[in-house]
Amino acid sequence: MNNRPSGHAHHLVKDTAIAMAHELYDTMMQDNQWYAYWQGQYPEMNKRQLEELFVRKNVGKLIGQARATLAQMLATSQDEELKQTIYEALLQDNTLIRGRNN
Repeated sequence: MNNRPSGHAHHLVKDTAIAMAHELYDTMMQDNQWYAYWQGQYPEMNKRQLEELFVRKNVGKLIGQARATLAQMLATSQDEELKQTIYEALLQDNTLIRGRNN
């Protein structure tokens, strides 16, 4: 899967994937060995830059999980307006899946 989903993912799906990437970064970097390795790859970057780079490099890998998370929300939410928003986002995103594979 492509690591650049910006043109080929609905904004709600992409925003969800970005949030997931930030959470993944927080979890992974609690391990001092992972953090030392990541920081060692880019010693000129500060903490914020390291996180943003991690997110950019991994957000494309999380698009499928973001879609699954939104689908779960669609199935379990009681908020009809939220359900409609998610439904429309997933429908629109479905038309963009082909572009992610190019």
